[in-house]
Amino acid sequence: MIPIPFTPFKARDFAVSLATWFQASQRDMPWRRAENFQSPYRILVSEIMLQQTTVAAVSPFFERFVARFPDLPTLAVASEADVLAHWAGLGYYSRARNLHRAAKNVMELHGGEFPDDFLSILALPGVGRYTAGAVTSIALGQRKPIVDANVARVLSRVLWIEGDLKSTKNQAKLWEGATQIVEIEEVLPREINPALMELGALVCTPKKPRCEVCPVANWCAARAKGRPEEVPFRAPKAAPTPLFDVCALARNESGEVLLRRRPSDARWWQGMWELPRTTRLEGESDFQALLRLGDELNLNLEIGEEIAHLKHGVTRYEIALKCFEVRADPSVNEDVQWFSFEAARALALPSSMKTLLAKLEIPPARQLTLL
Repeated sequence: MIPIPFTPFKARDFAVSLATWFQASQRDMPWRRAENFQSPYRILVSEIMLQQTTVAAVSPFFERFVARFPDLPTLAVASEADVLAHWAGLGYYSRARNLHRAAKNVMELHGGEFPDDFLSILALPGVGRYTAGAVTSIALGQRKPIVDANVARVLSRVLWIEGDLKSTKNQAKLWEGATQIVEIEEVLPREINPALMELGALVCTPKKPRCEVCPVANWCAARAKGRPEEVPFRAPKAAPTPLFDVCALARNESGEVLLRRRPSDARWWQGMWELPRTTRLEGESDFQALLRLGDELNLNLEIGEEIAHLKHGVTRYEIALKCFEVRADPSVNEDVQWFSFEAARALALPSSMKTLLAKLEIPPARQLTLL
């Protein structure tokens, strides 16, 4: 039996103080504006985008995305390529695909009307307990709890929850605490849940929490103990795994570049366009990897010099990407095509490819030197 984290008196005073602070201190975010926060669809878009991505990074993407796909029907009938093109740069592209599938699901199973109950929203592709709670509480005003990383940190300190917050026991404590807070009748669900997240983002931060300005400091066990940075428990981060990638820049006589669409079973960036690219196998040289790439895609490559390189990260991997100039005589098909640089910019491209193509968007000033 999990003990009840809050006494009723403590939960009420905590919630009222936090909501009052939020009304005066909340940041301006596009999804909090009147035209967006009462739309379950737009709150869903914002919450999916905010998964593993900062508010600052998401804000411009959110505005562009809802300008192009202002409602569920528009998103549902869009092509996946169009959706990915408007998501490009945010990363974690499975989120975009799930959002697209969710829109189609609502059109097919709910007659185009966004469901108004927690379980139906929870059943949508890519939606978990937190996201379903955020949509139902913020857009629909229902008293459903949420626990994300910010909320978990706040509650672990207020309630002094030690150990791994991902354990079954501690998850139960966190969700019970969040439930007690959102059920306080004196506060609105669409305010108190964002308030918990905002407190974690602005005040109850992972390092150097600002306890001196915290609106709920009087009810915080960690502050009372004088040890707020001791919780929550943080496991040491593993070092990123290095990968070494090579890609090929081929230009035709018109100055167009050769791009290929990544297969649907690729590890990352499925269905997105890129310069032909591969990861070096163990013991393989750059030259050997490019030859293998050419054989796999039937590109008939003649390999030149390295002309650009960059480093970027994907999940737990750190990738060193080298780009080589090549001559190619490809078998053009729907997944391997020539594009002008201007046309390429409109495609769904991984961020690393956008960066690389921007570096390369100049006519070659010399003859290709073959290796």
